[in-house]
Amino acid sequence: MKRFITFILFCAAGFGLGYWLGVPFYRGEVMSVVSGKPLNVEEIGADFVSLTPQAKEAALPHRPMSPAAKPRSSVPPNPENAIAKLTLAEVQARLDKMNGQVATAETDELEQLLVNRWANLDPIGSAEYAADAVTQGGSTRLLQTAATAWAKSDPANAAEWAATLDSPMARDTALGQIFNTWSATNPIQAASAIASLPMGSAQTVATSAVAKNFIKGNLNAALRWSEELTGPVQIAAAREIINFWSTSDPGAAGAWIMQQASPQLRAEALRQLAGNWVSRDPAAAISYAQTITDAGLRDGFIKSAVNRFSTMDPLGAANWLASDASRPYASSLIGGVSSRWADFDPNSAAGWATSIADSTLRDKALSAVSTSWGRNSPEEAARWIGSLGDAQAKDVATTAFSMEIAKANPAMAAQWASRISDPAKLNSSLRRIVGEWKKIAPEAARSFVLSSTNMPANLRQELLR
Repeated sequence: MKRFITFILFCAAGFGLGYWLGVPFYRGEVMSVVSGKPLNVEEIGADFVSLTPQAKEAALPHRPMSPAAKPRSSVPPNPENAIAKLTLAEVQARLDKMNGQVATAETDELEQLLVNRWANLDPIGSAEYAADAVTQGGSTRLLQTAATAWAKSDPANAAEWAATLDSPMARDTALGQIFNTWSATNPIQAASAIASLPMGSAQTVATSAVAKNFIKGNLNAALRWSEELTGPVQIAAAREIINFWSTSDPGAAGAWIMQQASPQLRAEALRQLAGNWVSRDPAAAISYAQTITDAGLRDGFIKSAVNRFSTMDPLGAANWLASDASRPYASSLIGGVSSRWADFDPNSAAGWATSIADSTLRDKALSAVSTSWGRNSPEEAARWIGSLGDAQAKDVATTAFSMEIAKANPAMAAQWASRISDPAKLNSSLRRIVGEWKKIAPEAARSFVLSSTNMPANLRQELLR
């Protein structure tokens, strides 16, 4: 018994001595799991390393904790709060340190926070840094942040600087933010500065930004301003005006459009109004179309409305095509409606297409369904075509299907085209498919032509030349 007690005391003394000697060495330095270099505990949080709780646990050596010890949080300080206290020199030093690092979501967010801080301290310098970053593939968010900060204090000089940037992407990103910020407080002054910008997208981007804020504050003033513009900038302003106005009074927006002198503006603005209006009230939009006296503008409005309608409600658009009101437009619209329906539900779209009584409309619908289905699921489309009993319907679907799959598999496309029973469709399809096939694989195409048993002799001779 005494020996046992002596053994227990010996072990306890050994454990205590080992712990007393080991703690100072353990606390002396923490090794970085990335570089292998020693770090002190303060540096871990200062570098704003974002780790999951599991990763944090794995990053530091495991040390047993006695039951009496209180756990200490290993979560690093909040990067945003810490960065908000940095000086300009410290911000720049941290960004320099990040230069050359592999981009990740964490490093992108850290860079964004640092540029936010820089923009608060020195908006001009941060804008120059961000513009250079964008030209090298960096996030445009950096430039949006910096440009907004500069525009709050000196929009005119910020705009003058942005206009000189060599990169069109950086230039337009900066200008969009600057003119959006500027026009939020002084739209008239911002609008007057647009003419001094380089022609092209710089002016249209700035115009769009000003129009968005102008119309929110004073609709009539925004309308008068846009009517004084010409060309692309006027269309850019009108686009934003219609986007805003069509949500509250689309009829009034349509009346204003019809009063504009520019034929291009009327056509484009009406098409935009149609898409916006039909997404909220299809029946009212289609009804309004009948009040447009200009046939060309009316047709453009209806086509835009139905195209948008069919992306949101293909069945509803198909039902409208079955109405008497659609007859003047059905021929030009049925293909688009059928294709969009087939993208969602090809079986239902195919069933509807085959049920159309008018043979011309039916063929257009079948062709569109076959093209869409062949693009998305050629195996299923092939089975559907094989199930068609009507010879004309099968020819139409086969023609469209073969032309679609020829882009990826000309050999299979040519085999399918050879099944077409209508001579005119057969010749036309094979001529196009084999003609393109010869450009990429002339020997394979020639071999097919020589071995084909369903090809007219004159077409074979033509394709072998």
